[in-house]
Amino acid sequence: MATTTIASIKKEVLVGATQETAFKVFTEKMGIWWPKAYHVGKTPMTGSVVEPGVNGRWYSTHEDGSEVNIGHVMTWNPFDLVVLNWQLGADYQFHPDLVTEVEVRFIPQGDQSTLVKFEHKNLHRMGEGGKAVDEMDNGWGYILELYKTVAEEKPVKS
Repeated sequence: MATTTIASIKKEVLVGATQETAFKVFTEKMGIWWPKAYHVGKTPMTGSVVEPGVNGRWYSTHEDGSEVNIGHVMTWNPFDLVVLNWQLGADYQFHPDLVTEVEVRFIPQGDQSTLVKFEHKNLHRMGEGGKAVDEMDNGWGYILELYKTVAEEKPVKS
């Protein structure tokens, strides 16, 4: 039986922020930059949360008070690396036994610049749905641009 090979989704974005800021915005402020239309809940999304530390939950919150699991933290290495388990299948539903990895590296490029290297791996495990992977490739590019915008925002001084 032949297995289908599906390439990882790889993206890079240069963020005008320190490594620490880039990491914190990605992990602590996902609810600000994650597009509210990109969710699998039954009601509109109100936030997206990554709990810090290995085995922390990754989930979305919704207007009806529900929480919908997306995955969990596999690796937590501030401010260098975070690996999240994306447990949504090609049907965009949560599958507790599914393991695909969203690996994000934060590489300093000077005092105020960070190269963010993103890779979503093991997509073949999602099951049938090449169209879903194509949509995810475009979607991740869009999402990372939204992230970059928030990470580069300058704090307002009082």
